[in-house]
Amino acid sequence: MRKALTAALILVLAAAASAGLGQQKAPDPLERLARLYEESRYFELRDAVARMKDHSSLEMEFFRGAVDEVFNLLDSAVSRLQNYVHSAEKGPARMMTKEAWVLLADAFRRSGRYREAAEARREILDRFGSVLGKEEKDNCENQVGLWSALADIPPQEVEVGEDTTIRMTNRQFPVRVKGRTFFVGHDTGSNLSILYKSIADELDVAIYGPAIKIQTGTGQWIDGWTGVVPEMRLGSIIIRNAVFLVLPDEFFPSAAARFGVDRRGLLGAPVLEGFKEITETKDGDLIIPASPRPRSEQNMCFSGFMPVVQVLFRGARLSLCLDTGSSATYLYPPFFRRYRGEIVSRSKPRKSTMGGVGSSVTVLIHVLDEFGFRAGGKDLSLRKIAVHTEVTHTDTRYFHGTLGLDILAQCSRMTLNFESMSFILE
Repeated sequence: MRKALTAALILVLAAAASAGLGQQKAPDPLERLARLYEESRYFELRDAVARMKDHSSLEMEFFRGAVDEVFNLLDSAVSRLQNYVHSAEKGPARMMTKEAWVLLADAFRRSGRYREAAEARREILDRFGSVLGKEEKDNCENQVGLWSALADIPPQEVEVGEDTTIRMTNRQFPVRVKGRTFFVGHDTGSNLSILYKSIADELDVAIYGPAIKIQTGTGQWIDGWTGVVPEMRLGSIIIRNAVFLVLPDEFFPSAAARFGVDRRGLLGAPVLEGFKEITETKDGDLIIPASPRPRSEQNMCFSGFMPVVQVLFRGARLSLCLDTGSSATYLYPPFFRRYRGEIVSRSKPRKSTMGGVGSSVTVLIHVLDEFGFRAGGKDLSLRKIAVHTEVTHTDTRYFHGTLGLDILAQCSRMTLNFESMSFILE
């Protein structure tokens, strides 16, 4: 649907300029904003919108709201996007109206306003259902069911009373629920936190709504159930009303053998964002400050719940998903298309099997001998990096790759600040 955005905007602009036929028209900057948005080039979109601070139009209200949403200024985003959709109702149909509702749904769910997230998704189905592709329509219906089931659940709260350092065992750490202590990992690539069904049953975690479909990192769809944990403790930190996806234990058959502890879940992006700032050290500590320090560089944004980091490669700006659940960095089809000639001339295609939650998929890849880039204020160089040539899930369609934990081998610590939207490597 995003691919229709630029074309739709061009038609609107052409209609507005119809009186000027016969005159050569300069490129309209709104057309470029639409292209940056539909290609998920959010850092360039932010900069382009900032340069147009004196430009006033209904379309600009949309783009400013979009920038606010992906850079985690949720109150401002909701205000701008609601103003846009209400004003757009008075004029001709706009494809950007659908995208505005998508962004509103994301802003509401990240704010814990689950009822409004469901209503926004329902609005998309009611207004645009007839033109949605099957996958997008199925996903939208799934989202309506998920957030409707949580409509009466209060927003998540995280209480960090003091600076906290958690010593991890193979990147796993203990949490407490109802007096029961068990181990979990953390994964920025997980849109929801996860509990294994065995521990959810043991803790009598309340389940809301029917089973829902979720897409794994391999592009497969699996069934899960939505549960809410009223209170969870991580050291002295208290997490209230955390939403978890409950999945069968058999999706994680090797967890104990791999981690050396009996892992029973994952803290996903919503909980990690609730900490406001996290630092993972090379030595195995997870540091959560009581008061995050303001950072100057805004080099991270959100796509849904997924953190996206700006990376510099040969002077070009790339956008890579930051996935702390991935052990390795991968590059995706948009990177392959951009540098196809060089990649094909230097490596032969081969098949590779990717593993994910409960599934695996075989993809065609090339392997770069070396990938040198700058991220988080540090120059990095990784060897034997897989470049995927095929789309496997949504992120592989829009972003240049995934930044994995192999970068931590070249740093002493990695910090994610969700208030300043900063990614720092030291």
